[in-house]
Amino acid sequence: MWSSAASVLIVAAWCLREGASHVTSGSGVEAAAGPEDRLACGLGDSPPATRQDTTERLARLRQQMVVANITAYIIIHGDDHQSLFLAERDERRQYVSGFSGAGDAVVTLERAALWTDSRYYIQADEQLDCNWLLMKTGFITTPTIAQWLAAELQAGDSVSSDPRIATFSQWSSWQAHFNSYNISLKLYTQNLVDEIWGTEESRPDYSNQSISILSTDYTGATWQQKLGELRREMAAQQVDVLVLTMLDEVAWVLNLRGAENRYTPLFRSYLLVAADWSTLFLPAERHAPQLSAYLLADLEDSSQAVRIRPYEDIWTTLAEVGTNYSRVWFPSAYSYARGASFFAVQTVPNEKRYFATSPVLLKKAIKNEVEIRAMRNGHLKDAVALCQMLATLEDDIENEKRDWDELSVAMEVTKLRMAQEGCVGPSFGTISAFGAHSSMAHYQPDHNSNIAVTRASLFMLDSGGQYPGCTTDVTRTMHYGTPTPLQIDIYTRLLIGCIDLVSTVFPAGSTMGQLEVVLRRPLYALGLDYGHGSTHGIGSFLGVHEAFNTVYQEHFFGSQEPGYYRPNEFGMRLENIVMVVKANFSDVTHDSSTYLTFEPVTFVPYETKLIDLTKMSSEQIAWLNRYHEQTRLLVGPELLRQGHTSTHQWLLRKTRPVTRDSTASGAGVRGASYNIIMLIIVSSLLELVQ
Repeated sequence: MWSSAASVLIVAAWCLREGASHVTSGSGVEAAAGPEDRLACGLGDSPPATRQDTTERLARLRQQMVVANITAYIIIHGDDHQSLFLAERDERRQYVSGFSGAGDAVVTLERAALWTDSRYYIQADEQLDCNWLLMKTGFITTPTIAQWLAAELQAGDSVSSDPRIATFSQWSSWQAHFNSYNISLKLYTQNLVDEIWGTEESRPDYSNQSISILSTDYTGATWQQKLGELRREMAAQQVDVLVLTMLDEVAWVLNLRGAENRYTPLFRSYLLVAADWSTLFLPAERHAPQLSAYLLADLEDSSQAVRIRPYEDIWTTLAEVGTNYSRVWFPSAYSYARGASFFAVQTVPNEKRYFATSPVLLKKAIKNEVEIRAMRNGHLKDAVALCQMLATLEDDIENEKRDWDELSVAMEVTKLRMAQEGCVGPSFGTISAFGAHSSMAHYQPDHNSNIAVTRASLFMLDSGGQYPGCTTDVTRTMHYGTPTPLQIDIYTRLLIGCIDLVSTVFPAGSTMGQLEVVLRRPLYALGLDYGHGSTHGIGSFLGVHEAFNTVYQEHFFGSQEPGYYRPNEFGMRLENIVMVVKANFSDVTHDSSTYLTFEPVTFVPYETKLIDLTKMSSEQIAWLNRYHEQTRLLVGPELLRQGHTSTHQWLLRKTRPVTRDSTASGAGVRGASYNIIMLIIVSSLLELVQ
């Protein structure tokens, strides 16, 4: 529930951006687009090269729906473990629709529709063929899936979805809505997309790479210690069995990593934990003797072991748990964590179910001292690779030494990361976006969309790597020619937001919702905004988007990433990973309450060509110079140690101190609206310590 203080902040922020278009997509954006409103769907229009013809796939899916007596089928972008990033084999929604972003699809016997958020409006319009309606979430006029189906279908019709992918909360919400329209939600366990997506179409298989053990040199705690913590929490909640279905939670608890996901080192599994036993459910091909030895699986005392059983046995075991135990903990949806599947929950009688945020989610969001050290080391290596990439691009493009395109940049930055000790690959698909493509917040190039990176416009590079004990995610925006005054203005405002937020001192217990307005305020002053989130947690050699409880606590690692996107023109984003630390006071006048602040972990130079120093205060310029000095002192020696002398020279140039005319007021961003917002923020935060 929002606190009253947070509500005041939101209202104040909304007042500042009054007159701005909804979400960030620019004026004239329709909440839903039918074929007549879609890009290149008119008579004689040539489709974009990125489109796939889904006519035949939709026809085959509808044949399966008729056989199953299903009128509408919901295809969720997810897997059996409610993951955000999927193995290629689990990209069912993409296979059916041709759309590679985030969002869910619905196919009826007559129509097909896809729901996505503002990060993907443009991309979806380009990739979806004209069989599809495009539903843009974030508008109050856009119906939900359940609302749309209630209007499309008739009493007596039936809807279904894969109950192993749909969460319990999703399924329950659909069921309540459909019941009022006499539409049935049918429990059909066979995934209909699997029925039409066969090996003859080269459906990818899961990776056959073995599961690896992550040393306590990176985790700081053994799996026995972690299970002990969970059991103490279970006892406090009077719970008999904890059900863990999220792959990153299983991996974190047991200090194991896999390779079944393209970007996240995970493996298909379930974990059940009781007071005197625990069981890991794994595909047979993942069960190796060394894993059994590591987990003490054959130990006679089950309380000291983790038994290993076949992956498919989870369902019968859950049913046995539901019969033999009184209180079973299923993680509920929270932040990026979607909660347990409907199929998992329904195996246990209603009166025995206990729903609460996963204790693993809360524990892994706060890093221990060993994890902190690994995160710092990994980010330093990552900075070396990214500085190499940025130095090369600047030299090659500005001096016309070599041609670059979006794909070649994406491949090269991965190659440079892989050259760093321990790197196992990217942490997500690289967002390498030039010109108009940068207006799509999560654009990823392919051979159909790829364009050259030149001096003519902005280039946005959002990328990250996976290292033992560390996951990275960093975004920088560059211009290798002459940026426009508007581009300079917006970049400066994004940077000011980053500086103001990372410099904020706040009472312990403050939430993301209370502080986020600091990041958005410089854009609000122009009536601008962006539609994506500003902060996500990040894992230790786990997920690049990690759930957390939105309350800032010491040793939390997360992103700070404001952006702006002008459709079909340009976009930009700045992103650092930061850690929450105790605030340092130079005197003893503060009270006994705990105050926190942020400390950057990402150290990559900003583009001074895009900064208007006259819009920045002296304090903000001083922070920028300190940040660049830290970058030079931390990354510089590592560049020299690795023999990257030319990149080191580039780093020295990019981190030179900057100054502005002392008569400049810097009032272009700071003004009455700023003072009002800061007063509200201070007042709301003071409520927390009274």
